[in-house]
Amino acid sequence: MNRVTLINRLGIKPGKIDEFIAAQRVIATTIPVGLLGGRLYRSTDGQSVILIAQFESMQAQEEIRAGDAFKEQLKELAPLVESSTPTLYEEAYTYGDFQ
Repeated sequence: MNRVTLINRLGIKPGKIDEFIAAQRVIATTIPVGLLGGRLYRSTDGQSVILIAQFESMQAQEEIRAGDAFKEQLKELAPLVESSTPTLYEEAYTYGDFQ
């Protein structure tokens, strides 16, 4: 099975980015089976974040997404989010010292 990476650009409601990041940090303390890890980037204008999460496989990502824990997390974060554009990617190549 090939690893799959989710890259999600989330538009955050005005003045809510710090609250979103704090809530996302709490969520990130529980890593479900199948999720290898993730990284969150904050835009310099404070209006959006990029969430990158890597999964063992497409099946693992689908199972996590269908789970009750994920659905509860979405409900918790929804009041802070204006828009979300998640897309799944497979790695094409890596260069340099990127980790």
